Amino acid sequence: MEKFFDSPGAAQSLLPGQSMVVTSGGKPELIVTRAGQRPKQTAERMRRDAKALLKKPGHKVDTVALLRDLRK
Repeated sequence: MEKFFDSPGAAQSLLPGQSMVVTSGGKPELIVTRAGQRPKQTAERMRRDAKALLKKPGHKVDTVALLRDLRK
C-alpha cells in the first residue's frame, strides 16, 4: 500500500476503463479504476435539450413581481 502512494506510476499507466487491486499484506485494500473520457456536448445537442425543457407545459411566473415581493 505504501509503495502505491510513493510511486503512483502503475495507476497512471492504466487505460480508461481498466482497474487494478492494491493489496496490503496480501489482502486487497482498494480498487483503483481509471475513468473514461466524458462524452462532449455539442452546441446543437445543448440547444435541443434546452428546447425540450422549455416546451414542457407549466404555469407562467411573473419573475419581476416575484423579485419585487422578495425585496420587501
